[in-house]
Amino acid sequence: MLVGPGVALHESSHALGCVFTRTEIVEFKPINVERKGDQVVLGYVKYMKPKSRFKNAVINLAPVAVSLVLLVLFAFGATFLVPDRPELGTNALDLLSSLINLKSSPALLADWTFPLFEIGGFVYSFLYTFAQLTVINPVFWIIAFLAMTIMFSNAPSDVDIQNASAGLKAIVAFNIIWLIVAYVYPPAGWLLFGLYEALAVLFSLALAFAAVGYGFFILVAAMSRLRSPLQVIPFLGCILTGVGFYLLGPSFQTIVSLTMQTLISIGVFIIIALPMLMTKSLRK
Repeated sequence: MLVGPGVALHESSHALGCVFTRTEIVEFKPINVERKGDQVVLGYVKYMKPKSRFKNAVINLAPVAVSLVLLVLFAFGATFLVPDRPELGTNALDLLSSLINLKSSPALLADWTFPLFEIGGFVYSFLYTFAQLTVINPVFWIIAFLAMTIMFSNAPSDVDIQNASAGLKAIVAFNIIWLIVAYVYPPAGWLLFGLYEALAVLFSLALAFAAVGYGFFILVAAMSRLRSPLQVIPFLGCILTGVGFYLLGPSFQTIVSLTMQTLISIGVFIIIALPMLMTKSLRK
């Protein structure tokens, strides 16, 4: 139930890569539960392996590309989910513009910390906006769940990396050569206008969603150690804390922001969960 949507997306991405490269699909099961020895297969795509290294790389790395596109859509979708912070989608475009214009400023180009601070500021803005949804908003948990299943299930598998190894080596070699060229002759960086900057923005989005996804995974993993139905108690305490903040009314938000309310609610979850996890009789 936790990884099913991600598995379906992963395998569908491979199938999309086959369609894009005009590779014949033999069998496609985006959702499948099948035991093979000591392994469980949750989904798969069988296709006629192309001779082209490029096509192999596209098919096997398709889940990474699709997940990054979804992250972009999520970021801009959040613009409409948090009415009082509508600038998140604009922030992504501002980050892209800032990184592109970096080339035209020798002072900023010489400062290697500038892009790190720009990316860090964007990630902070994203997480701050996400927290403003608060724990009583179902969208908060839906986004957290989707972030977890996408980040975990759309990473390339060992088989994907092996099949795409030749293409990956070519990509790495190209990037090393381009890095040397751009270092020796900085104006050459304008030839691939916006490419690496766009990848940096996608990396920023992936970083932000990874923080949300891993955070949710830690909560779920911790609760899986408790006996049923005790797992619901920390979640219930977390949500009831959010409800309590909501009942205090808008005037309370001038004292404790929505983001702080979310952090306190998650803190209540941790305060309840830790003693339960340390009590042997409550654990599985």
